[in-house]
Amino acid sequence: MIQEFLSYTGLAFLALFPILNPPAMSPIFLDMTSSLPDDDRHRLAWLIGKNTFMLLFAVLVAGGWLLKIFGISVPVIRIAGGLLLFNTAWRMLNSQPKFSRDEQDELKARMTAKAFFPMTMPVTAGPGSIAVTLTLVPAGSLLASATWVNFAGISAGIALAALSVFFFYRYSEYLIKRLGRAGEQTISKISAFILLAIGVQIIWEGIQGLLLLR
Repeated sequence: MIQEFLSYTGLAFLALFPILNPPAMSPIFLDMTSSLPDDDRHRLAWLIGKNTFMLLFAVLVAGGWLLKIFGISVPVIRIAGGLLLFNTAWRMLNSQPKFSRDEQDELKARMTAKAFFPMTMPVTAGPGSIAVTLTLVPAGSLLASATWVNFAGISAGIALAALSVFFFYRYSEYLIKRLGRAGEQTISKISAFILLAIGVQIIWEGIQGLLLLR
């Protein structure tokens, strides 16, 4: 049973980590929070990590049922989330960091809300990670012990993935700021372009999924 638990934990973590991709997302996080003091940025990193776990855990528990109730397919979730991700990346490519110095006081006052949208959803845990989590939902009977071992292992894998988000966001400044302002801006723009491409890719995968459903 322990071996199965560890197997499901590793499966969930390895499935989600490349989608969340905290090493690539940490420059974007640092760019969007450049006007914040370090203490507030660290607290925001913790909130995003916690929200990432709560969001994906909620998807694991109730996501499949909700999609069936509302008649929403996974490809539609991909397209909607991809559009949100595209919009966020486009604004980052064509403007100053999302949270400017003029918005610093508002951000501090509404940090909990901002930590969920847009920092957690869709920037960190977007439609890709939600779709992957939906594929991990245990399919066995709720009365079977193996199903609960599966569920516990996947939950632990989600927790590890969320912890990796916190770790990379929390310590992103120590690596990136050593590159200097020019290097930091270059990495930020490259990361934003990659995020834009990810948004386009997710939208395209959603369109392909809809075509396959016809």
